[in-house]
Amino acid sequence: MIPPESVRLNPSTKSDWAAAVLDFVSGAAGEGKTVLVTAEEKTFSPAEAAALAHVSRMTIRRRIDDGTIKATRRGSRWLIAASDLDRYRQQMWVETAGAVADDF
Repeated sequence: MIPPESVRLNPSTKSDWAAAVLDFVSGAAGEGKTVLVTAEEKTFSPAEAAALAHVSRMTIRRRIDDGTIKATRRGSRWLIAASDLDRYRQQMWVETAGAVADDF
């Protein structure tokens, strides 16, 4: 949970981002506060991952259950890191290419 005094910055461009961070850090320093900067990897729900991978949600759930896709559980929700979804999608392409290679 994010403490109430925390601020999430999500500007739309690099220049907006840099200006927003600089303003925030300068303001916090002027008030004698400490600033902690963190980065989080984008995550997807199984439904979002299924749409991006062009498979069913149940396929994603089966792949989570068999360990093919790494996922973490937060409360009652499964979350899949973008890097793990990308790895799975790349693996699907390699397997598909191998399966149809003899057809060409």
